[in-house]
Amino acid sequence: AGEVQPGQGDRVGGLAVVLDGTEDDHVLRKVVDAKPRFLLLRCAATSPAPRVFMGRSILTRLQALACRAPMVWWFQYDTDHPDTLPIRAGSELGGLFVDGLGEGLFLDAPAAADFVREAAFNVLQASRMRISKTEFISCPSCGRTLFDLQETSARIRSKTGHLPGVRIAIMGCIVNGPGEMADADFGYVGSAAGKVDLYVKKKCVKRGIPFADADQALIDLIKEHGKWEDPPEEEEEAE
Repeated sequence: AGEVQPGQGDRVGGLAVVLDGTEDDHVLRKVVDAKPRFLLLRCAATSPAPRVFMGRSILTRLQALACRAPMVWWFQYDTDHPDTLPIRAGSELGGLFVDGLGEGLFLDAPAAADFVREAAFNVLQASRMRISKTEFISCPSCGRTLFDLQETSARIRSKTGHLPGVRIAIMGCIVNGPGEMADADFGYVGSAAGKVDLYVKKKCVKRGIPFADADQALIDLIKEHGKWEDPPEEEEEAE
């Protein structure tokens, strides 16, 4: 409890203290008096107590001691399942971040580094902690959907997924789509068989675009509003 990581702290000009949630107030007072550069709460995958509760509890106690050091959640997981890991990390870490608790995360799992990194960035983006890529909003398919929603979403994501901070809604029909995508920057909505309407915020700006031309029309619209960046691959080729 209250373990100091000397090398870790030295690199940032101070102490990094690792907590495990079992510290009493006496130990926490010593931690606060040491004026650490940042704190990590390490929660094992086999932690007996609910980890979100542990995080809320220790942060509340630290705040009562006027601790201003940033908290990094170090959550360990015992799964590498492509669905289970993101769901568990999102429900636990996302719950803390959405309530404004904590400043960073260390996602510790026995999975490929690229997958863990992607899962961590997804948690940060979903909880509005760090926006690192395009955000997509998509309405579940129903009988009124005028195109293959999954295929269309994947295709548009492949062309526009490199735009941090941009929100794109892909809606299968015009009945509920405009309302459900109200907070998106741009909307791609099926309006008739083989036709797509494009929106900027809540306003429809282009109607009846042939389905075959709609992807490029969306890209052109993003460019018109100054939110387009060339993909990294194209930038490297241009050099």
